[in-house]
Amino acid sequence: MKCFKTSSGYDAKIEYIGGAEAEAKLMRDKILNTQNTEDIYEIKGNKYYINKNMTVDDIPADLKPGDAVLFERGGLWRIPCRENVIIPEGVIFGSYGNGEKPRFYGSAANFAKDTNWEKYSENIWKIHLPTRNAGIIVFDDKYALGDKKWELEDLKANYDFFYDGKPEDIYVYYDGDLLNDFESIEIGQRGDIITMNSDTVLDNVCIRYAASHGVATEHNMHNVTITNCEIGFIGGSLQFDRVRFGNGIEVKIGGQNITVKNNWVYQCYDAGITFQSWNNGKESRYHDIDFSENLIEYCYYGYEFFTTSALRGGPYSEYKNINISDNIIRFSGYGWSHEQRPDKWMLSHIRGGQWAYMDYCEGLKICNNIFDSARAYIIHWWWHDENKNVIHPEAHEGLTVSGNTYYQKLSDDNRCLLYHHNVPLTANDENELTEVIKRFDSSPRKIVLMK
Repeated sequence: MKCFKTSSGYDAKIEYIGGAEAEAKLMRDKILNTQNTEDIYEIKGNKYYINKNMTVDDIPADLKPGDAVLFERGGLWRIPCRENVIIPEGVIFGSYGNGEKPRFYGSAANFAKDTNWEKYSENIWKIHLPTRNAGIIVFDDKYALGDKKWELEDLKANYDFFYDGKPEDIYVYYDGDLLNDFESIEIGQRGDIITMNSDTVLDNVCIRYAASHGVATEHNMHNVTITNCEIGFIGGSLQFDRVRFGNGIEVKIGGQNITVKNNWVYQCYDAGITFQSWNNGKESRYHDIDFSENLIEYCYYGYEFFTTSALRGGPYSEYKNINISDNIIRFSGYGWSHEQRPDKWMLSHIRGGQWAYMDYCEGLKICNNIFDSARAYIIHWWWHDENKNVIHPEAHEGLTVSGNTYYQKLSDDNRCLLYHHNVPLTANDENELTEVIKRFDSSPRKIVLMK
């Protein structure tokens, strides 16, 4: 008899049913049932088929621009920590065959029924990891997710875990039979799974259990396309101090002509999809970015974006022609990471600003999306920073927000629903909710107060 506490997995019960259930199911089914890559993209070079009995070491080392590497549906490839798969410039990675999308897992093995588990104490189990920096544990695919603790003595409830980086051991609290109660235990460890260069395509794959990021670009890439993918259970490994990764899809320090479309991204510790730069001396230009028709569920942030600020003394950065449209973003903050974060109430469907304040922005559009049921903020956006003498008293002329649909429950404890222009806004009834949302979206398609 298993002894479970409440599940914190993808199917976890939340406070209420969202407003976009039907639309989300249609979009999810569409994404999961897309055609194979060679039916979608023109392949000008050689095609290399990696069947389910082959390994990623069988990917040719001499790939050339125009080539495609196609992985068999139903196959599973485990990507060891810090040995991410790199898509060379000009190459397509995708799927062939029948069945489920080809899977890439950041967990080195299925640790269920692994005889290397040993009892450390009465209810604490221990195993030595083949790699390092565990960030996420998923039991039985999606039933429950581990709660990372910082000290061994803090393990007190089922699924609590502690990673000891020096001997590379992991400890899990579980008062049942860990060896026999589960069919799968996946342990995501630090590292990305897929890294993309310029002129590359990633299509029709499933990526799970990366404790850093699922997919990331190299710095300042151009002509990058990510379509028809499933990306879930991402993040949790240590970045620095007690700050933890990670994002489903991350575009790093500049990018031009980037398309992220028709993907299902869920259960990320941080953002489902993000583009961002840091104050490291590198200029960043984000031009012609299309993030559209994606389904993002149970992430801490749906979309997150920020760059450095020249007005704040950082390197130059700018946004031009950014399209965030026709997406469905649901249950931000209701995923596994919320209770494990130090900043429990920063969550939002859209997270903007933070070190950026959008100094140079043209053609940023947030239109025709469905924002369904944030746990706290619908929008959290630093607009200016008086302490750093970076002041934007007026709305940015380069930003257009219109035609979005909002389903939202009122806050039970006076938390903000909108933080915009550095003004925290709450609502106590439907009229106030409408007023709050119109501070951000002057012409919303629909606003529904959820009970």
